[in-house]
Amino acid sequence: MAKELARSIGARGRSKAYHKRGVWAVKAKNGGKLPVHPKKPAAKHAAAKRTGRFYAPEDVPEPLPKRVVHKPTKLRSTITPGTVLILLAGRFKGKRVVFLKQLESGLLLVTGA
Repeated sequence: MAKELARSIGARGRSKAYHKRGVWAVKAKNGGKLPVHPKKPAAKHAAAKRTGRFYAPEDVPEPLPKRVVHKPTKLRSTITPGTVLILLAGRFKGKRVVFLKQLESGLLLVTGA
């Protein structure tokens, strides 16, 4: 049997997983509470002396200039206002819609999904 059905969804319920992991036995041994381990003191002075591992390269590459020319989206000649279209992707995939107009951004404005 799989441990997880999907990400963060266990195959067993919370109660079954609690008993399977044996948490009840650990609590019974420690008077009804989970054991708490003491925190280790962090060494602050050792971290301050350490140097970084990054070394800047001698020849830093410059980014190339972008030569992209944005052309307006071309619409098929058969698609005119009032034409019935079928959506091919997204939440309303397979639904029939009526084309209204093409926006400046190139998107198609439709109704009836």
